[in-house]
Amino acid sequence: MSALDRRRFLKTAAGAAAAAVAAGGPAAACAPPPGTAALDDRTLFALGETVLPAQLGADGVQRAVGGFQAWLAGYQPAVETTHGYGTGNLDYTPAHPGPGWAAQLEALNLEADQRFGSAFAQLSEQRRTEMLRRLIARERVDRLPDPVQARHVAVGLLAYWAQAPEATNLCFQARIDPYTCRGLAEQSRKPAELAGS
Repeated sequence: MSALDRRRFLKTAAGAAAAAVAAGGPAAACAPPPGTAALDDRTLFALGETVLPAQLGADGVQRAVGGFQAWLAGYQPAVETTHGYGTGNLDYTPAHPGPGWAAQLEALNLEADQRFGSAFAQLSEQRRTEMLRRLIARERVDRLPDPVQARHVAVGLLAYWAQAPEATNLCFQARIDPYTCRGLAEQSRKPAELAGS
């Protein structure tokens, strides 16, 4: 990077930082868009119990749901993404899925209340599964999409979890831990089996 490019970058970055502070500080610059409140924890946990593998147990479901909530809270729509190799076309992240997913969770509760007289989280797993199968049957789910492109929150949660290292480990029943760096001495060793497998 030439001195001129560096100078231009620093000047632009300083201007952006000043604008963020003037608009309410760094926290305001990183705050999620209005109307993208967190999803209902209780209903989302019940959804996780229904769509995620039973081997996770309650703690694993809670980790997955918590991670999903944190990812959603940090998601920024209309952000420029890296363009593909060999093209100068720019792409942008999709609209925030939170409001639509929140409405879907609310619809699950409304339907559960009308049909069975209780909240979705209080239904048996069989009834929850029956409701979700009917809803997801309308979706194209021949593969798991990128979580943000999932049209239904159940698919989004499952797609988010499937990208996690825990999902890879569970699939192979070994501590592969993708996205982590193993030392050179470990490269020739087979990954350790998961406890209890």
